[in-house]
Amino acid sequence: MPCTTYLPLLLLLLLFLLPPSLESKVIIKGNQTILSFKAIFRLGFFSTTNGSSNWYLGISYASMPTPTHVWVANRIRPVSDPDSSTLELTSTGYLIVSNLRDGVVWQTDNKQPGTDFRFSETGNLILINDDGSPVWQSFDNPTDTWLPGMNVTGLTAMTSWRSLFDPSPGFYSLRLSPSFNEFQLVYKGTTPYWSTGNWTGEAFVGVPEMTIPYIYRFHFVNPYTPTASFWYIVPPLDSVSEPRLTRFMVGANGQLKQYTWDPQTQSWNMFWLQPEDPCRVYNLCGQLGFCSSELLKPCACIRGFRPRNDAAWRSDDYSDGCRRENGDSGEKSDTFEAVGDLRYDGDVKMSRLQVSKSSCAKTCLGNSSCVGFYHKEKSNLCKILLESPNNLKNSSSWTGVSEDVLYIREPKKGNSKGNISKSIIILCSVVGSISVLGFTLLVPLILLKRSRKRKKTRKQDEDGDTLGEKETEPEKWFFPPWAAREIIQGNVDSVVDSRLNGEYNTEEVTRMATVAIWCIQDNEEIRPAMGTVVKMLEGVVEVTVPPPPKLIQALVSGDSYRGVSGTSCSEGHGCSDLNTGLSSPGSRSSFGRPSP
Repeated sequence: MPCTTYLPLLLLLLLFLLPPSLESKVIIKGNQTILSFKAIFRLGFFSTTNGSSNWYLGISYASMPTPTHVWVANRIRPVSDPDSSTLELTSTGYLIVSNLRDGVVWQTDNKQPGTDFRFSETGNLILINDDGSPVWQSFDNPTDTWLPGMNVTGLTAMTSWRSLFDPSPGFYSLRLSPSFNEFQLVYKGTTPYWSTGNWTGEAFVGVPEMTIPYIYRFHFVNPYTPTASFWYIVPPLDSVSEPRLTRFMVGANGQLKQYTWDPQTQSWNMFWLQPEDPCRVYNLCGQLGFCSSELLKPCACIRGFRPRNDAAWRSDDYSDGCRRENGDSGEKSDTFEAVGDLRYDGDVKMSRLQVSKSSCAKTCLGNSSCVGFYHKEKSNLCKILLESPNNLKNSSSWTGVSEDVLYIREPKKGNSKGNISKSIIILCSVVGSISVLGFTLLVPLILLKRSRKRKKTRKQDEDGDTLGEKETEPEKWFFPPWAAREIIQGNVDSVVDSRLNGEYNTEEVTRMATVAIWCIQDNEEIRPAMGTVVKMLEGVVEVTVPPPPKLIQALVSGDSYRGVSGTSCSEGHGCSDLNTGLSSPGSRSSFGRPSP
């Protein structure tokens, strides 16, 4: 018989001999979610803002009132149609995220095909083969968060989000060092700016907190070798309670933060972070951005400059830095702003000359690539900057003595909004000195207070009267009484450092000074809350003239205040309540106007 007669039989036999093929399996579609064992974590699609067209597959805590995302799959390519988006285990053994509009936007990179998946109680998404062995897991491919049980090796790195609302890879990562003996925070994967120090066998040298009784147990296997592996666990406090929820996170601002969940307050407590000074984060404020930990937000632009990307700055992404308000090219009519003895991150192309300051400035103006210069008066050393420096910050306190002063090239002076003046830079540099002065004044003032209190106590014993006096309702002792008097009477210029030569924004300084007086009011109930203080300083709410604190009146012997009380009204501008310092609709600020 011809062999073709047996062909159907041979094909049928072959099908029985071959292993069964894996069919594609949809794990999640649209708004469906999967809970981990014990319902601690949730796997599903999310967006970072309401109304956003960008959607991501991610893992978050399931029980939090506010979503806390710990892992994102398609952080580089979001999907735009969440309803048709799926997480799927393909017939070839890969996990993919896809939809009809965008196609496949993410896929696992496992070397062996997977046949099933698990979602563990630790928050780990695991792709397994037939014998249950993992062929891929999210713990080996983290985003910005380090969870308990997550093993960190030389191939692992936690990389920050780009901004608070953009989970795409940012500039900052946590990794084991190339010597496998310490952890480093690095910029763009190459430039370290903070490290834990070497491992001693029990702790890292630069993290002394690890030597005290800790809620974590750390494990470091094979340090100093390419097979080094580090992880931590959180044991339960007792035999019946669950371990605390905790996490490390590399923030979009480049700081490593450690959180624990407080079930009573239903919020995360951040009890450790490094580096503590945000200005130590490499290139946080970008080119020509000024960084100071004393500002409401760490980054600002020098006068004459503005953010390159306003929308990014509003999301606390300052990486694009600042630009000249009238363009990037220099003009020969430009002037120079002395911004102090500032340092910057990285290297800058420059040329060095031995000339006077005026000659240094003239040389810079003649080169359109020059963005500024350093000049040291004692040695006449001139350093012409031919590139924009990154992440400017104070290198020493402002002493008034000419050191290596930076002069930034800026457009001819005009009205500049939304940027920082020289007064603010100097304010940030001398804040430490003010604190020392305040402490020096505090000691005799406390002694004076105790002396007066003893006298009042003796008088009470003699007369049998009861005081009911409140303790001074300490922050007042640090505020110079004469400054408060000058501010309330409208003489703000008298309390500003004369070395500024009048080059500051009077409205900004007045606002800051007036808010300070509101914060030291005798009656605690009329002191503004911290959130209100921020809005006052940002100019979101108007600030009125505060009542003079009684303690300050008492301390300034022989001087009296021309106080304000009740309600302040002006024709056509509404009224403001002096008990709150906030203006009603239609009202205007009453800076520096003593009542008649």
